Amino acid sequence: MTVRDILAVLTFAAFRPEPDDSSASWRKRFPRHRSVLMNIGRSLLAWRGVQRNGRIGAGDLLRGEPKEVLAQISLQLKDASEDGWCALSLNTRYVISLETNLSRRPGSEEVIKSNPRSVLGARYERGKRYAVTHSPETNSSILVACDEDHIRKTEALIKEAGLQTGRVCCGTYLLLRHALSQTNTTKGGDKPASFLYVVCCQGSVCALVQDQDRWMELRSRTDVYEDAVEPALELLAPFKQRVPPEIEVVLVCDTQFPEMTDGLARIFSGHKITDLSQPDLLWTLLVQN
Repeated sequence: MTVRDILAVLTFAAFRPEPDDSSASWRKRFPRHRSVLMNIGRSLLAWRGVQRNGRIGAGDLLRGEPKEVLAQISLQLKDASEDGWCALSLNTRYVISLETNLSRRPGSEEVIKSNPRSVLGARYERGKRYAVTHSPETNSSILVACDEDHIRKTEALIKEAGLQTGRVCCGTYLLLRHALSQTNTTKGGDKPASFLYVVCCQGSVCALVQDQDRWMELRSRTDVYEDAVEPALELLAPFKQRVPPEIEVVLVCDTQFPEMTDGLARIFSGHKITDLSQPDLLWTLLVQN
């Protein structure tokens, strides 16, 4: 055993997850280390630093081709991190869909990441990376499929900027899972839950209808809005005619988005509007998961 190995045991570093261990949370993989979080869209790159104490630090939101933006800020990103590690949220080239009768074998939500064909069967498509969330009440599942080629090209851009990709996820999907976990707290109870979930993530929009614990309809679009909220509201307006009048609307955004809250209140007049958005919510979830 080397001196380095002995020091690793004495400081408990030997018992921590490896930096590239995607099964562990970002916080556990990089305790007391600075790192970078990024959300990359078709023509947008947002980033924030994570400080040694785990708090979200400074960053920026820049519009333009990600390759050009990364070239401009690569030194700034490297200065904000130790060893160049970053977590990446993709905000384009993905599809979120509602599926039924997917494999529910134990561990399928983890197996799909390494062996998606065993979970998806005939619905498997070559050249995709998948993640899935199964409904605990019905045979429905929320499936996210990301373009493998786009992921590899993005990871190559990250490497060219002198950084290392430690995690790749879909920010919209992460926010949707958060909304589900925060509202469906009485599963198996006597009172089934009904919600219209609305997720906004720096231009992307996703809506999920849950009626009496059953996931009924899901719509997801990327690159819907930039500064003005009207395109997103136009996408959501038809749901007013398709949901029960008593259904609660649950909004979750990557950060606080008052214009969206006000717009939903106008469209869904008479419905209860619950806003789960918080400052830096996307970045916080990236660190916690």
